[in-house]
Formats: sequence, C-alpha cells, structure tokens
Amino acid sequence: MAQHYLLSSKSKTIDIKTIFRLTEEEAFHLLKAHRWGNPDNIRDVCCPHCGIRHEAYFLTSRKRWCCKHCKRHFYITTNTAFAFHKLALVDILIVISMMVNSSKGISAIDVSRHLNLNYKTAFVLCSKVREVLFKTRDLNPLSGEIHQDGMWINFTLRPTNFRKNNYKQRQKADSKGRKFPKFRPTKRCVISLNQRASNDSEIWGANRTIVAMDYTENADTVLALNQRFAKAGSDIMCDENPVYNNLDFHYHRWSVNHQEAYSAKGVNNNLAESFNARMRDLMRGTYHKTNNKYALHYANYAAYLSDNRRKSTGELFEDILKRCLWVLPLKEWVGYWQGNHRESELLGMNAFAPNEISQNYFKRLEEQIKYDEMLMAT
Repeated sequence: MAQHYLLSSKSKTIDIKTIFRLTEEEAFHLLKAHRWGNPDNIRDVCCPHCGIRHEAYFLTSRKRWCCKHCKRHFYITTNTAFAFHKLALVDILIVISMMVNSSKGISAIDVSRHLNLNYKTAFVLCSKVREVLFKTRDLNPLSGEIHQDGMWINFTLRPTNFRKNNYKQRQKADSKGRKFPKFRPTKRCVISLNQRASNDSEIWGANRTIVAMDYTENADTVLALNQRFAKAGSDIMCDENPVYNNLDFHYHRWSVNHQEAYSAKGVNNNLAESFNARMRDLMRGTYHKTNNKYALHYANYAAYLSDNRRKSTGELFEDILKRCLWVLPLKEWVGYWQGNHRESELLGMNAFAPNEISQNYFKRLEEQIKYDEMLMAT
C-alpha cells in the first residue's frame, strides 16, 4: 500500500526548529528575498510609496531604506500585512510555520502558549494571515466536474439543565407532526464549490475550492455563485436540494438522493462532503466557535489547506509569506481590541466585492514574474 503523502519526507521541508534557529538578521534577509527577490543585493528594492524599482539607499544601522525618487523612508514591512508590527520578525515567521504545519489549523491560544505571547497579539496575527489568504484567493472560473453542497456552522444550542425544559428548544410541529430542534440566531450556511482535478496522477480529488456564506442555502445565492464561478456546460454534482434546480439551463446537473445512497451510478458530491468534513473538524477540534463577521476567513483557510494538501510545508510557507508581504495593510486589524471591527458579515456575493480582493497582490505578482524573466534573460 502506498504511503500517505503527509507521512512522506517530501511533505516536510520546513519545520519550526529551522525558524527558531534564525537570527533577526537572517529573518530580515529572508523577508527581503521573498518580497523583492534578488537576495544578493540588499539595495535592489521597489519603493512601496512611489512604486519605482531601483537601488535605494540602505541604512544598515536602522534596517531602513531611503528612496532616491520620492525621498521617503521605508522598512521591510512597510505597506504589508505586518505593517506597524511590534513582534520580532522570527516570531512572525514561526506563527506562519505553525499555521502551515497544522493540518487542521491552530488556535490563537495554542500560539500564545507556544511563543509566550499575549492572547490578543496571537489572535490578531493569526487573523491577519487568514484574511490575507482570503483577499488573495484564486477566483478564476471553475470548469469540468464541480461538486457543491452547504453546511451549517454556529447553530447548536446549549442543552437544557432539566429534561422537562427540553420542549423549549424545539420548534412547533410542522404539517407532518415533526418537531425539529431550534437553532441559534447565529446559524449560517457555508456553501462550497469544489472542482475535481483533471490530472489524477498529480492530485486526487478537488484541486480548487471557492466558498461563500449566507443565512441559508438559497437558490439566489447558488445561482449567482455558479454564474460567476462556473463555466457554462460544466457538470454540477449536488444533492436533491431544490435550490440547485435553476442550474439546468446552463449546466449539466447531476443529483443524488442522500436518503438512499451516498453515491448512485457514479453520481455523488463527495468532494463537497469531504470539504464539509474538514471544516467540521476544524471548527469542532480547533476553533470551536467563530464570529460570523470572520467565519468565511476560517472557511477559506480550510479550503486553502485542502487545495494545497499535496504541496510541501516549505512551499506553503513561501506562498503564504509572499502573500502577506504583497498585500497592503489590513485596516480592520489595526486597533481591533480597541473596537475597530468589521462592520458587517460577508454574506452572499458581498464576499467577492472589489474591496475584498487585493488588487495590489495580483499586480505585484505580475511585476515579479516580469522581473524574474528579465533576470533569467540577463
């Protein structure tokens, strides 16, 4: 029997011991290499203020650059997700390494214990990383075989103390005399679109997942998600929920009756069910409870870990670090514990509004590709 990828040595290319042994000087050069490339030349940078790449003045004693064009000073974390940081650079890298090496995520309380940090500091830093992954997610349309389903989060009520009070936690009987349990008003539905990988020799199962959240799994949100993120003519695999009936015109819809079988004649939505299982494990075993204003960040983090499960920890570490360095400062996490919170939840298509997507990251990604090609040519 073949060995599981996570048990192989190929998946473990970076560990916390390696990060712990870094000095602040080495961590500084690591950040510089991932943000601007060309690690051999400390002066070769791109000014975060005017956007001109050149050999700026470097003040060694202050670890600070001065732009030759706009004359403004900047640091390694200026205009990044880590702007205004007070933590040591090594501690920031360790937190990213912990989030990469944890297959089901890691809670802020565990981070605070491992690094002897204040819980508030650990919570904000982990939340910044999750929001960076959310703002830099791949939103190109899905194609081929797409599995879809919804799952509930933050819905259970605390059991009553006395058995005689159980009736208070049940709804009124429906037309068939059934009494379903009541749910918390914070109940939300996470809807996932999971694209099956076209090359099974490289990765088996889903290779791209797009998540959204709403009050319920309703037809309007499902139709809007598919119109934007599913190419016409794709095969939609779902259950027999009537909210998917509107997809028949533009897509090939295949449904399975879960009351009779998980898979019938090759029709199933197991990729979506697999994501739901990972999300439940993440919620029950690690985070337990989330604020609905940020719940979609946790769901997207679970989707990121699922989609990149065949990448090594070193590749994931470099990918997340570059995203954090190429995203502009996250204003919602500056002064969070002083009351600066997100105003509303990311419901329906609001999660894909322009202000929820980091244009600077994708612009920086294109510039870095062109710069690397230029270096290879020379």
